[in-house]
Amino acid sequence: MNKLNKILWGMVKTAIYCMIVMGIVGVLTVFVVLPQWVKSTEVLVPNIVGKHFFQAIQELNEVGLEAEKPIRAASSNEQNGIVIEQNPVANTSIKPHQTVSITVSIGSVLITVPSVIGKSEDAAYETLKSAGFRPNLIAHAHSTTYIKDMVIAQNPPEGSEKQRNHPVNLLVSMGRKPEYIKLPELKNQPVNEILPELEAIGLNVEIKNSPHPTIESGRITRHDQLVQIGDLITLEVSGKRGETEYIGRWLKHKHTISDNGTKTRKVRIMVIDKYQNREVVNGDYAPGSVIDLEQRRVKVFGSTQVVVFENGKQVDERFYQ
Repeated sequence: MNKLNKILWGMVKTAIYCMIVMGIVGVLTVFVVLPQWVKSTEVLVPNIVGKHFFQAIQELNEVGLEAEKPIRAASSNEQNGIVIEQNPVANTSIKPHQTVSITVSIGSVLITVPSVIGKSEDAAYETLKSAGFRPNLIAHAHSTTYIKDMVIAQNPPEGSEKQRNHPVNLLVSMGRKPEYIKLPELKNQPVNEILPELEAIGLNVEIKNSPHPTIESGRITRHDQLVQIGDLITLEVSGKRGETEYIGRWLKHKHTISDNGTKTRKVRIMVIDKYQNREVVNGDYAPGSVIDLEQRRVKVFGSTQVVVFENGKQVDERFYQ
């Protein structure tokens, strides 16, 4: 019996020792081995921002990570296909086979270039800046159609699709090219006969009336002989103001271009007065632009008719006395 007890007691002590050893091993596994194993299986997220989408996918796969379906977003700094954001950020430790969220650029959003043809240089600047574009090179050229400081042409043209802040080059009018002519001697000529001829060659004429002792009323007493096309010249005429018929007046007429769409319109304005029919405007203008015939120094004589055409279609007709 004593022998049996000794055997049983030996077995109990062995079992106790085994349990103690297993407990120690378990504690070591939980607090030492397992954390080290867990830590050793984590990977660092690579930095894929600024890289092309396909290269980013390859780098993620090389460290055992996967990419989620990419988010597409516009970017003014990165071209189409470049990764602009990632989550988790670079150098974050995560488990293998987890996913990384990436945002890929689709480039800058394209916007439509507005028309600034027919606008003043200052107005063109404001229009382009408000639309998100950058006024760039300015060139100047003489024009018989556009008055001084008005935009003649632009590049890129209106309606083009460009990125925000894209430069737009402008060609700005310097007005008419100076053309000097020498007038014949007009002294003692009837002003009513001479005025239409001077207007026809592009001169703007102002009448200055004053009595003359030997030249009858309504005739020219003095004038400049070397003149420049487009300039305002003065004819001194015998007699008091009001005694000469049809000495001419500036035409107080404004026309606003139809404000429909974004494309320029071909505008022609015809003036019909006592002496002649003539075309005073022929050019392309932006919608909403204002053409001021008085500012253009269009002079008429007597009863006057103004006819306006846009893109070949008559849109306005006015009569002035």
